[in-house]
Amino acid sequence: MAILVADDNSPDGTAQLVAAFAKRRKNIHILVRTKKEGLGAAYLAGMHHAFRQLKTDIVLVMDADLSHNPNYIPAFLRKVEDGCDFVVGSRYIRGGDIAKGWALHRKLLSVFGNIVVPFMLGTHALSDWSSGYRAIHKRVFHKIAPVISKNKRELRGYTFNIAFAYHTVISGFRVGEVPIKFVDRSSGRSKLGLEYLFHTPVFLIRTRLNMLVNGILKIW
Repeated sequence: MAILVADDNSPDGTAQLVAAFAKRRKNIHILVRTKKEGLGAAYLAGMHHAFRQLKTDIVLVMDADLSHNPNYIPAFLRKVEDGCDFVVGSRYIRGGDIAKGWALHRKLLSVFGNIVVPFMLGTHALSDWSSGYRAIHKRVFHKIAPVISKNKRELRGYTFNIAFAYHTVISGFRVGEVPIKFVDRSSGRSKLGLEYLFHTPVFLIRTRLNMLVNGILKIW
C-alpha cells in the first residue's frame, strides 16, 4: 500500500517532514502544490497523481489530522471487494458517530446539512454527503473528475465532497458506506466556515433547478 500526502502549499512544514520520511520508506510519497486553489482542486490533484503516477486502482482519501481513524481501512476495502465503486465513511449510520467535542454550531451544520442535501439532490443513496473519508475506484475518478473540474464552484471546500458524491451517484456507480466515529482534531482549526454556508447552498439550489428544468425531479 502506497501513502501519498497531498500538501496544498501548507506553511506548517508538512512537506519537509514527509519528504524526510519518503527517503527512508519507498511507499511514502509527497505531492506539493505551489498554489492554493481550494480543497477540491487539492483532492483532485492527489487522486490524479495516485491513479496516473502510482498506478493504483483504489484511492482511500482521508484527513491527515487524525480525525479519520486508519483502523477503518479494512472495512472500506471489504466494501470495494464486495463490488462498490465508491465508499463513504458515514457518521450517520448505525455504528458511526460525530466528534464528542464539537461545538454546537458545527453539530447543527453537519446534521442539518445531511438532512437537507438528500432532499435537494433527490436521492438518499448516502447518509453522509460531506464526509471526506472515502474509497474511490479509478473508474469513478476518470468519469467524475472531468465533470466536476468544469465548475469551479464545485471545487470549493466541503462543497466538493457533496458534488463529487452527487455526480458519482447519478452516474450509476455502486456506492456504499462504512460507519466511522469521527474524532475532532487536537490542534488547528476546521476549514468549515462561510464557504460551506454560501457555496454549498448555491450548488444545491442550482442542482435542484437543473433537475426541475430537465424533468427528472423525483416525487416526494
